[in-house]
Amino acid sequence: MHTRSSSAEPLRLHLDGTWSRRPGRFASVVVEELGRQIISGRLATGAVLPTEPALCEEFGFSRTVVREGVKLLEERGLVRVEQGRGTTVQSRDSWNLLDPVVIRIALEYDADMSLLDSLLSVRRVLEWEMARTAAVRLTEDELASLRDNLEQSEASLADYGRDASLENYERFRSFDTGFHTVIMRASGNEVGLSIVRAIHRHGGVRPPLATASDRASLERTAAEHRAIYEALAARDGELAGNLVSTHIESAWAERRRLNSTTN
Repeated sequence: MHTRSSSAEPLRLHLDGTWSRRPGRFASVVVEELGRQIISGRLATGAVLPTEPALCEEFGFSRTVVREGVKLLEERGLVRVEQGRGTTVQSRDSWNLLDPVVIRIALEYDADMSLLDSLLSVRRVLEWEMARTAAVRLTEDELASLRDNLEQSEASLADYGRDASLENYERFRSFDTGFHTVIMRASGNEVGLSIVRAIHRHGGVRPPLATASDRASLERTAAEHRAIYEALAARDGELAGNLVSTHIESAWAERRRLNSTTN
């Protein structure tokens, strides 16, 4: 049972100059806890949540906080509030799996990595199409940005070769993400960019550090980025799209392999 007092809810200043307690911060506790119970299956599809007073007692929060938490769960497709029937747990196909909270928790319970497989399939298709479009839209400045990214990522790869630290690994990966972002932005597909960002933010599988396979994987990434850049510079959209698709597939296969060796 949670024991936080509702009197600790932070104050919010409204445009009319009045103040009120803001339930949002504590409501996130309700979303996290009930979201985990739903996504993990501890609360099965069709189950009815405890009444509002019971939830207030369980969490130690006010009705305002609990009501806001349940509203946020409903917005994410995890529950449905019906007058006279209470709040019922919804099936997985109703969940918003691109919502940051839902995707983060769902991936924690993705033992067979099937959700990651689905996310990476979506990412591959989107980036394939965006690379094809970017090939004819990239400006000279954007091409220069990609060249600069390649040079910096290759320099960070050399640093990682000398010191296989988490810091150097993350530095290389930041250039990896930046390379893809330049291409996606150049495509003009804002929706695709937002979806891929959500997938990339929560769908990564961190490999172990300081092994020969790590260095080989990063070297492959750098080499594949250079090949993609050359296709884009030649304005060959078909080749660029195919290279991006293959690049994502091979990276995912490597991550799957590394994940299986650490479990």
